[in-house]
Amino acid sequence: MIREISNGARKSMISVFLNKMIEVGWLLIFAFCPIFFSLVCYSGFVISQYFLFCLLVEVILFFWLIKIILTFGPRKVATLPRGRHWNPVKSLHSHGAGIGTLKKIFFKIKKIFPAFIFIIILGLAIIFSQSPYRSFWGSYSRKMGYLTWLHFFAFFLILFFNLKNNKQIKRILKAILFSSLVVIIYGLCQFLGFDFVNWYEPASRTFRIFSTIGQPNFLGSWLLLVIPIITWFLVRASEKFKKDKNTKQQIIGALIVSLLFLAVFSLVLTQSRGAWVGFFFSFFFFSIIYNFLQKQKRVAILLTILLVIICVFTVYINFNSLSPKPGDSFLTSRFKSLTNLRRSITGQVRINNWKVAVDLIKQKPILGYGPETQSFYFVKYYEPEWALTERINTYADRAHNDFLDTLLVSGVLGLLSYLFLIGSVFYFGLKNIFKNKSQLTLLALLSGLFGYLVSLQFSFHVVPTAIYFWGYMAIILKLQAPSTK
Repeated sequence: MIREISNGARKSMISVFLNKMIEVGWLLIFAFCPIFFSLVCYSGFVISQYFLFCLLVEVILFFWLIKIILTFGPRKVATLPRGRHWNPVKSLHSHGAGIGTLKKIFFKIKKIFPAFIFIIILGLAIIFSQSPYRSFWGSYSRKMGYLTWLHFFAFFLILFFNLKNNKQIKRILKAILFSSLVVIIYGLCQFLGFDFVNWYEPASRTFRIFSTIGQPNFLGSWLLLVIPIITWFLVRASEKFKKDKNTKQQIIGALIVSLLFLAVFSLVLTQSRGAWVGFFFSFFFFSIIYNFLQKQKRVAILLTILLVIICVFTVYINFNSLSPKPGDSFLTSRFKSLTNLRRSITGQVRINNWKVAVDLIKQKPILGYGPETQSFYFVKYYEPEWALTERINTYADRAHNDFLDTLLVSGVLGLLSYLFLIGSVFYFGLKNIFKNKSQLTLLALLSGLFGYLVSLQFSFHVVPTAIYFWGYMAIILKLQAPSTK
C-alpha cells in the first residue's frame, strides 16, 4: 500500500531543501566574492565582485521568501475541544524561519535595530543628494550606492535569521579560509613575478601586491579581517594536537602556521600603512582579551601598559619624525613615513582630503550630501599645488577616513547610527565572551572587525571588505543569541 505523504512532512522536506540552498548561497558569497574578477570589464574587480554578490544575495532572498511563505502560509484549521481556546503565541511557532515566540521576535529585533536605523538614515540622505540616481545606484568605479548597502543589509538579515548552529558558522569560517588561501597565493605570485595578467600597474613595478582584491590598501584591510580567522583555526588545531598527537594533526597544524605566516607576509607586501596600524591594534586587542580569558591577568595588564607606551612613543616621534633617506628601501621609507604623514606624498594627499571633508561637513552637517557624491564637491576645492603630490587634475571621491566619509554621505545622524551599530556589536560580543560562550570564535571575529575599522581611518569600504564586515556583525550577534547552540 502506498501511503500519501502528509502536507506537514512535505513542507518539512521543502524547508530542509530551502535551508540548504540558503546556506550554499552564503557560503558561495564568503568563498568566491573576494576572489572573483573579470578582465572584460573596465573596472574588473569592482564590477565583477559587485555583480556576483548582488546576484547571490537576490537568489538567497528568493529562497528565503519562499521559506517564509511556507512557514506563515495558510494552515488547516483544527477543531478545538470544548473548553480550550486558541493560543496566539503558540501559533507563531516557526520551522526554521528564525522567528519563534513573541519574546524571541522582540529579542531578535532588538539585536538588529541599530542596523535598521543606519540603513533608514542612509536612505533619507538620498533625498538631499545632488544626484539621487547616482546615490542610489552608485558610481561605476566604486558601486557603493544605496542599492549596494541594501544588499549588505539583506545579507546581514539572511545570516542573522537563518544561522542555526555552530556547525554552520564553522563552515563559513572554512569558506573564508579557502578564500584567503586563493588570495594569498595569487598575491605571492604577483610578488614573485608570476602574474598571468598584464596589469596597467603591476606589482613588479609598484612593489605592492593587490591580488584579487584589486588595490593594495583594500587587500591590506581585507587581510585584517581574515588573519584572526586563520589564527582561530591554528588555536583549534593546537587544542586537537594536545588531545591526539598524531601525524595528521601535525600536518594540519604546520599548514595552518604556514598560511598564517604567508598572510602576515602578504600584509607587509601590500605596504599599506593603514593596514599595518590596523594589524598592530588588532594584535593587541586579541592578545589582551585572550590572556584575560586564559586567567593570565598579569600578562594582559602588561600588554595594555605596553600598548599605551607604544602609542605615547608614536605621538612623540611624530614631533621628531624619522626622515626617509635616499638609500632607504621602499619598504623602509614607507615605515618611516608612519611617523609623520606630512613627509609622505600619500599622507599629504589624505591630509588635504580631510581638510576639505571637514569644511564640507560644516556646510551640511545633519544628513550630508548623499552616498557616492563626494567627487561632486571635492573638485570645487582643488588647489594647483596638489599636482605636486598626485597626478594633475586628479579629484578625490573619498575622504579616505571612514568617519569623515560617513559624515559626508549621511551627516551627523548617519555617523551616530553607524557608531551605534558598531558599538552594539562590540557590546554584545564582548559581553558574551566573558560569559564563556563561543569565546574564541567571537574573539577572532571582533579582532578582525577592530583591526579593519582602524585601517578604515585611512581608507574606506569596498565590496569584498564590506561583505565580511556585515557578515561578521551578523555572526557575532547571532552567536550571543540563545537560539544558536
